[in-house]
Amino acid sequence: MKTCVFAGTFDPFTNGHAYVVEKCLEMFDKVIIAVGVNIDKTPLFNEEQRVNAIKKIYSDESRVEVLTYDGMLADFMKQKGVKVTVRGIRNQDDYKYETTMAHYNQDMYPEIITVYIPTPVELTYVSSSAIRNILELNGEIKEYVPHAIADYLKECLKESKGK
Repeated sequence: MKTCVFAGTFDPFTNGHAYVVEKCLEMFDKVIIAVGVNIDKTPLFNEEQRVNAIKKIYSDESRVEVLTYDGMLADFMKQKGVKVTVRGIRNQDDYKYETTMAHYNQDMYPEIITVYIPTPVELTYVSSSAIRNILELNGEIKEYVPHAIADYLKECLKESKGK
């Protein structure tokens, strides 16, 4: 069985992320969406909310598994016995960052293969950080995230703010 890992903080999961998963499902038998911690980021949504949001999107897709991990991606992949990680690329900045990370991952897990999936032009500007800003300012996000989670994300934000 060909399996890949698509890892990220997914705070929140966007249409760009969904596009990458869609392409993964065309190439692999199974996709593990690994929700992790990035020590450089302070998430708006807690881990449980992020996992639940992604599970809502893929509730009818048996080939998608949503898991959490902490620590190094290479260690998680070794533990799962998976050698392919997939990264979405929106622009040259993403490419530079992801290539650097791919080299570190390969140092720690020489068998790892990193596959880049460029997003379509219409999704190049969609980012989780921009969507967090829109949400915090009570803006509409339905154009930028899968419809299955737009309302859920708004509810999570209200709950966390005690409204």
